[in-house]
Amino acid sequence: MMNEQAIPATAQGDAPSTSPVDWAAWEREHFVPLVQAAEAAGPDRSAWLLAVVLWDTKLPSLSLEDWSAIADRGLRAVRRLGDRAGEARLLECIGMGHARVNRLTESLRCHQQALEIRSELGDRRGEASSTNLLGIVRLHRRELSAAEEHFTRARALFEEFGDRHRAAMALANLSSTRCAAGRVDEAETDARRALETHRALGARRSVGNALRQLSVIHRERGETGAALVCAEEAVALALELRSETLEGYWLLALGKAQRAAGRSEEALASFHRAADLHARSGNRSREAMAWRAVAQVLLDRGRPSEAAGLAGRAASVHRELDDPWHEALALACLADATPGEESRDHRERALQLLSRYPDERAAAVRRTIGEGGLR
Repeated sequence: MMNEQAIPATAQGDAPSTSPVDWAAWEREHFVPLVQAAEAAGPDRSAWLLAVVLWDTKLPSLSLEDWSAIADRGLRAVRRLGDRAGEARLLECIGMGHARVNRLTESLRCHQQALEIRSELGDRRGEASSTNLLGIVRLHRRELSAAEEHFTRARALFEEFGDRHRAAMALANLSSTRCAAGRVDEAETDARRALETHRALGARRSVGNALRQLSVIHRERGETGAALVCAEEAVALALELRSETLEGYWLLALGKAQRAAGRSEEALASFHRAADLHARSGNRSREAMAWRAVAQVLLDRGRPSEAAGLAGRAASVHRELDDPWHEALALACLADATPGEESRDHRERALQLLSRYPDERAAAVRRTIGEGGLR
């Protein structure tokens, strides 16, 4: 066991009151010193395992920055041990942490390193997990062909092991990838099959993700009622799960369905709530997506000056995060909100950014922007 004398006294005793605020303060104050003590006193196994446990429990009071400090210490510890399987597991957690705040280059590097280790060890289940996570990062970077290859490979591996849940997760990811590329019919087939499996398994988080995807598909087809039903069920599941991360993400789909249905007040409320939740979690990319969505509703309501401020703010964040796709969409919204030469400049810049993407959806978006906007 870890040397108890090395652990701060307050981590052994002096438990906080039952107040959630007190617990949050106590957790934040003591978990980082606890790992520091574990690293200083050993054994190293305690330091890296604690980092993984804290990631898996997802304590709302522990910020990503605090956890990153813990993870860095854990990674040094597991490497000193020479525990390659443990190193891959912690690299996987760190990669997911980077992705959560849109540090996609760093996330990609971590998952690639984890995959290399697992391949060397002959850990096929670990390979499947790393391959799926690499697909998620590629999808976020809009490298759609590579993402599809990763998800197809991951799904095959999960099916080989008889892991129905994770195979269905990979299938849902394939749906997102194909939808992003404009292949909506294939995406719907994938999403419905994934949803059926997740419902049968009682995997509520995954059910919500598939419902969000189906909401997007229905909305794109003009099936507004079905889009609303799917998104509302997804958000209700997020509330049951008490996950603000999921709630914030799925509210974006609900707000878009509400906007399509002409329910602008409800859409604004959904988007504002989504922006607040993503700001709280540190996901600046999705926060910016929410502000662009608010700007679009404001344009619908004839308030271009307010819309321009939010769209410009969103474009700046996406530019800072090196996300050309979403920067282009925000610039197109900004072009719709500004007059004359300024509007043309924003539109031209958006088209330049989109020129790197070869998929069907990108081509359709370029045509729409060229014809006068995305509203």
